[in-house]
Amino acid sequence: MTIYKAQDLERIFKQAGNIRKRKKQYENDAGYWDGGQCNWGANHSLKGDCETLARSLNKMQSLREIKEELKQCTNKQEYDAKKDNFIRKCQECLTGLQNHTENSSMFGICIIWQDKATNKNVISKIEVCRTGLTKLKEQLEKENYQWVKEIKALRLEQKQIEKKLRDNKQKALSKDIDPAEKALLMQLIEEDGKILKANLEKQKDIDKKFNFEPDKYVDDLITSMKNAVNKSNHWESRTSRSANDNPNNSDSESDYSESDDEDEINDDEPKPKNNLLNWIQENKPTVIFFSLVSVIGFYIYNQHDEE
Repeated sequence: MTIYKAQDLERIFKQAGNIRKRKKQYENDAGYWDGGQCNWGANHSLKGDCETLARSLNKMQSLREIKEELKQCTNKQEYDAKKDNFIRKCQECLTGLQNHTENSSMFGICIIWQDKATNKNVISKIEVCRTGLTKLKEQLEKENYQWVKEIKALRLEQKQIEKKLRDNKQKALSKDIDPAEKALLMQLIEEDGKILKANLEKQKDIDKKFNFEPDKYVDDLITSMKNAVNKSNHWESRTSRSANDNPNNSDSESDYSESDDEDEINDDEPKPKNNLLNWIQENKPTVIFFSLVSVIGFYIYNQHDEE
């Protein structure tokens, strides 16, 4: 499960903000991207907004543990308490995933993260999250402790069948067993195999409950927010490519600064070649010819000296 840290998010959005803050139409951003306050309203700071965002995203991520948490319950009272807690978390996330208010965006963070709440792509990602959370909340509200009891009974039955299969296999492998008994054991193994398969199919059906995987929701949301902050088409496409290369790890996001840009330009320049090697490569036939002439001349000269 991805764990979001405020300092990592702050670093990512600070780099995106470095592009935005150089544009005159965003003068009200003020020192927001350098640790100061934003002038769009509500006294937002980047650090505080990233802390709010990290808490909210991690709360959404925790919802993926619903199924395993509820499976561990040993009685109805424990189950109902945990279920109610998860329903409350769902509602908190749904409330936070609002499109915008007058001065703030989702989870109460600064409105400029959605470019003054006009970025349609961010809003569309929010709606995808809301749809998934709404479905999860509705599933939870309909469920009761019965499915936990059913899956526990199925797992116990599974262990018993598997033990019986192992025991019969060992008996069938015995050297002292007669052919008729061995044939009977093989028939029992086949029948128990069918029972085990039916058991696992039932468990599979029950396990389809609460399949909430928020990673893609959140990764897409973060990417769209970065692109909303960074309105330059060139750098927006670069940020999107970086996010698609590794969407689950915020530490791998590419940082941008003017010096980084210069390094990239320098890396693209051709490296100067050694002039002598370059000349030799370009005049290879001539070099070979004169080398042969020199060798022949040296040989004739030596022969003359010997005479």
